[in-house]
Amino acid sequence: MGTKNSVDVVIIGAGIVGLSSAYFLAKNGLDVSVIEKDSIGSHASGFAYGSLSPLGEAGLSKEIIPELSIGRLGMDLHKQLAIDLPALTGISTEYRIRPSMDLSFTEQEAEEAQLNILWQKKEEGYKVQWLERDEVLDLMPIVSKRIRGAVYTEGVADVEPYKLLLGLTQACEDMNVTIKHGCVTDVDTNPSGVSKISTLTEDIFCKYIILAMGPWTTKSSSWLGMNVPIRPLKGQILRLKSGLDPINCSIGWNGNYACNKPDGLIWAGTTEEEDGFDENPTQTGRDTILKSLIKMLPSLDEARLVQQTACLRPISQDGRIILGEVPSNKGVLIGTGTGRKGILLGPAMGYILSSLIRTGTPPIDIEDFSIERFQI
Repeated sequence: MGTKNSVDVVIIGAGIVGLSSAYFLAKNGLDVSVIEKDSIGSHASGFAYGSLSPLGEAGLSKEIIPELSIGRLGMDLHKQLAIDLPALTGISTEYRIRPSMDLSFTEQEAEEAQLNILWQKKEEGYKVQWLERDEVLDLMPIVSKRIRGAVYTEGVADVEPYKLLLGLTQACEDMNVTIKHGCVTDVDTNPSGVSKISTLTEDIFCKYIILAMGPWTTKSSSWLGMNVPIRPLKGQILRLKSGLDPINCSIGWNGNYACNKPDGLIWAGTTEEEDGFDENPTQTGRDTILKSLIKMLPSLDEARLVQQTACLRPISQDGRIILGEVPSNKGVLIGTGTGRKGILLGPAMGYILSSLIRTGTPPIDIEDFSIERFQI
């Protein structure tokens, strides 16, 4: 027989969305429990690159457009978290403003990049410009001489994702959020507004549930009696050591990237693999990343591999996030489907979910991200 207890909100999943939700709810005085089946930062949120750009990076600017308003909010919140979390916990998120340079190797890539600049230049707080080949090489001689040009963006940033999670975890615990290890076996919602979460060891009763389980959110389909079309998209990252001058700019092309991080290593990625729930790094993944890295930065062919990681990102059926209240399941909310944009979007999604619980109204329009779009 499991023990019984009651809180205002139970959050299932302690990644960036779950911990951000807990943080903003606790700041407003709600009693929150977070249930995580593994350790903090052991999945996508803890192994991400940590790029922060509402304009998109690595040649993927079109992919951010559906969530542009969420990205803007996420950027603002990251700036504030970079101040608040160190003050509260002593843990720095290693937030830093650094430029990005998205390369074009073909005429078609160059034309598409210059078209994207038209909307990117309208975003406040950023400086975006097209650089011709010689201008790029003057600024960054390490870049391949085969390029046609690049989009150079100032005002974008990055963080160290694992330290961000540690800071959020410590801040939540300091505000009396209960973060516990557990495997949820069932969720029982009730029209009365009181739901029950069952784990292997206990039952927890609550008014609200937030489902923030990354790619594992698909498991909630049976709990909710509805389609939650989330699947894992595997991504791998290499950390390398080089004797060359630091790359203090995120160099990107065709979804690939490389930049020196504050740990002194070059973080390079990434892959997009449909490999189920297999989280193991692979030789194929390593070779794929290295091939793209050397295409962008040929001088790094002598760099030494220090660490290789892999994680599973949650991606929805249509590639957009799923965010908001779950219809026909009173008191249940969901936040997932961030794909490669989890660290940027996560705090904003947590803030929006907390606002829905506190006020019943999101701070920005999220109608396009409702799970209802998948119900036939």
